[in-house]
Amino acid sequence: MKLSKKLNYTNIFIYFYLLISIFLFCYTFYRAEIIYKGEQFSYYYKYYSIFIFSIAFWFIVLLFKRSFLIIVSASCFVFILYFYETISFFTPSILKLKIIKSMTKETSVKTQLKEDSKYYVIENLKKKENKDVVPSIFPRSLLDNNLKSKKNLADIFPLGGVSNITTVFCKEGDKFSIYKSDRFGFNNPNNQWENKRLSWILIGDSFVHGSCVQPGEDFASQIRLLTKQSAISLGMSGNGPLLELASLKEYGLEKKPKIVLWFYFERNDLDDLKKEKKHPILIRYLKDEFTQNLNSQQNIIDKKLKEYIDFAEKDLHKNVLPQNYVTERFLAFKKIIRLQIIRDKTSLDRGLVFDVDPIFNQIMLNVKNAVNQWGGKLYFIYLPDKERYTNNNVKSDRYLKRSQVLELIKKLNIPLIDIHKDFFMKQNDPISFFAHRIYGHYSPEGYHKISKIIVNKVKEKN
Repeated sequence: MKLSKKLNYTNIFIYFYLLISIFLFCYTFYRAEIIYKGEQFSYYYKYYSIFIFSIAFWFIVLLFKRSFLIIVSASCFVFILYFYETISFFTPSILKLKIIKSMTKETSVKTQLKEDSKYYVIENLKKKENKDVVPSIFPRSLLDNNLKSKKNLADIFPLGGVSNITTVFCKEGDKFSIYKSDRFGFNNPNNQWENKRLSWILIGDSFVHGSCVQPGEDFASQIRLLTKQSAISLGMSGNGPLLELASLKEYGLEKKPKIVLWFYFERNDLDDLKKEKKHPILIRYLKDEFTQNLNSQQNIIDKKLKEYIDFAEKDLHKNVLPQNYVTERFLAFKKIIRLQIIRDKTSLDRGLVFDVDPIFNQIMLNVKNAVNQWGGKLYFIYLPDKERYTNNNVKSDRYLKRSQVLELIKKLNIPLIDIHKDFFMKQNDPISFFAHRIYGHYSPEGYHKISKIIVNKVKEKN
């Protein structure tokens, strides 16, 4: 009788895990086939595989007479996963708080945390220094279909920010990165556009934008310093390959630079492309003749972006602190439940089995042909992800489709500058070149040393 009760309790656990597996399989089907209409199979196939295996596993366990140890083992495994996820989730916040505490001994932690807000910095600059200030606006944010505040941007898709204005960018350390935008809203000295033919143009995402270092420490500034030549950055945070192609066509074709540096960040460029290619304006940039003529519409762009900012600020004031606090806690809980950090570290969401999106090949061929037509030289800069070097265990070339991307670039006969191989693999402590060893962007020293590598490699290849 006691044994029967023990087995009944065991079966309850088995049925629990079985139902969870069936629920997750159904949820995967709902997301993949109903919400995304089967168009994202390359993302969801591994979840199908995991949950089908899990369902089959727990059905088989039901056939065992002695399954108590299996239940205990499974429960311990689940506990370890969530324990690691929770610790990993909160550790960066603890480290960031330690950095804040160590930066200014005279200032209380409460005050420093208050000043950590971008909104606070902007309001302070407006009131105390009487400056016209805006937050940085990224083209990627305009891809969100749920934003009511972008209705006035339906007929035009900006690729830069507000022009000729103090722009509060981002913070990965003791102070915000703040710069004066150029005539098209990018992070450059305005006089760089006065050169009849540029020497360098840099295309990329937040790394090329200059996250989150001070003016003069970003890639374009370092290249100007090292070469004494003109250089312009068209980088914007969150840009993927299609937004980058659009930026080159809108602002680079007219200047016809001698050298085009195409920065590819392995962590998210291909993921960004999934969203970009669904936008009706951006996908048209694959056609050689398409352009929005943005360089002649900056006044319109500035007006629309400022309206967008005003709308967003009003919306921010509506969200009182308790609502934000509850929302943040819910999102944190949701990330932990979904094991987001473990999935990210294991590259589970990166579709390792499937090939690189053919549109990426089309984009790179488009860029190569365009640069060749004006007699310029294109270089593909491969930027590795910080996670590639964690725990003193460098990940293989299968990680984040590195080998596939490099093979594609080789077939297109585009000169490669591999920052993973040419710089990080030669360092005893690669993580030391990332901001405070915590963030995914580089420290000022990292930007400087990588810029030197790029300049020297370009000289060698020429």
